[in-house]
Amino acid sequence: MFRGLLLAAPLALLLVVNTQTNAADEENPVVKMIKGKLKDEKKTFAILVTFKVKAGNEKKFEEAFAPCLTATRKEAGCVAYYLNRDPDEPTTYIMYESFKGIPGLEAHMKEKHTQTLLATVIPMCEGDPKIKVLTVPE
Repeated sequence: MFRGLLLAAPLALLLVVNTQTNAADEENPVVKMIKGKLKDEKKTFAILVTFKVKAGNEKKFEEAFAPCLTATRKEAGCVAYYLNRDPDEPTTYIMYESFKGIPGLEAHMKEKHTQTLLATVIPMCEGDPKIKVLTVPE
């Protein structure tokens, strides 16, 4: 389970399962993992989420992201939300996401468009997405 948290399974599969099956007061495992890396939960932070997409699914993957990109950028707690594709490895996508602290991320994770996105794209991936947390130097 800890390996899964470190390898970012929570961002995807566990997020969907957790959101649908756990009580509303239980903490999302993705949020919990990210909180553990932050000194101040109120400060803006960023995450890089790397997806390895199964060959042949690239177009479907990008199409699935389109509605979530637009909706997330309108969220009050969102600073940036961009899907990037590696030109050297065309099946590798890296999401750059930045939120105004943990409250912004928590709200994002509860959004229907986020849950729909993850339920759609995870089956298109080889393995679990990987999360890297970034903070602003003090």
